[in-house]
Amino acid sequence: KGTAPAFEVHWTPGPPMHVHGSAGQLLQVVMNLVQNAYDAASARAGATPALWITTESDAASVRLHFRDNGPGIAEAHLSRIFDPFFTTKPVGKGTGLGLSISYGLVEQHGGRLAARNHASGGAEFTLELPRA
Repeated sequence: KGTAPAFEVHWTPGPPMHVHGSAGQLLQVVMNLVQNAYDAASARAGATPALWITTESDAASVRLHFRDNGPGIAEAHLSRIFDPFFTTKPVGKGTGLGLSISYGLVEQHGGRLAARNHASGGAEFTLELPRA
C-alpha cells in the first residue's frame, strides 16, 4: 500500500460557464491536460508537482487555462506538440496520442487548444470553447 504522490491543484471556481458538446469527450480533454501537467511537473526534481486552473469568459467564448510548474515545453517541440504520435515521454509511458486526440475533439466542438510556455515557468495549455 503505497501513498499517492503529492499533486497540488489550485482551482478557484468562477461563475457558471455553459458550452454545448459531449460531456464525455470534453472530460477526456480535461483529464488529459491534468494528467500531462502532473507528468511534466513530476519530472522536475525538488518541487511538489502543481497545477493552476483558471477560467475566463466573454460573450462569445469560455477559456480554461492549465498551468503547471514543470520544466516547460522545449522550443523545438512547441510546433509539434499536437502531432499524432509525438511524445517526449519515455518509451512505454505515452503513446503521443493524448494531445492529438484532445486537439481534434476541441476542434470538433468549435474550439481551440493552444500551448505555450508561461512567463513564470512551466507550460500553459488554453482550452477555448464557444459559449452556449
